[in-house]
Amino acid sequence: MTSAVELLSLSIERDSVCAGDDCDAPHRVSIQVHSESTLAQVLEVIQGMGYLAHIAGGCATWIVESDRPLAVMAEQWKTPRFLIASETRIAACQTNDGSRPLFFRYWCQVDPDRVFDCLKAGQPLPDQYGRE
Repeated sequence: MTSAVELLSLSIERDSVCAGDDCDAPHRVSIQVHSESTLAQVLEVIQGMGYLAHIAGGCATWIVESDRPLAVMAEQWKTPRFLIASETRIAACQTNDGSRPLFFRYWCQVDPDRVFDCLKAGQPLPDQYGRE
């Protein structure tokens, strides 16, 4: 006897990348994922659906977070870099109140390696708009 796979409705939201992108804000969608899916699997699905905005120059940096930063994604990278174990089940990544399980914070065109290193070390992030 095979048990049914339980689906989880996962709400995702992202920042706008420019004023023209604001007309569709808040960019919140729900996707159906298996309750046993890992963070890596879910981010792969999100990358595949073209959800994250592309910018001129192709160097957008995104911080994936819930109640804490989980990963960094970049247009110029094929795969995310994880701040927690990539095999963590997505259900364990939800915020305590479940209001915003995954949020993609746009960190402009800041070097994604630098953003990742700062998050990993618990240091302040570089200025999002390059005003350093």
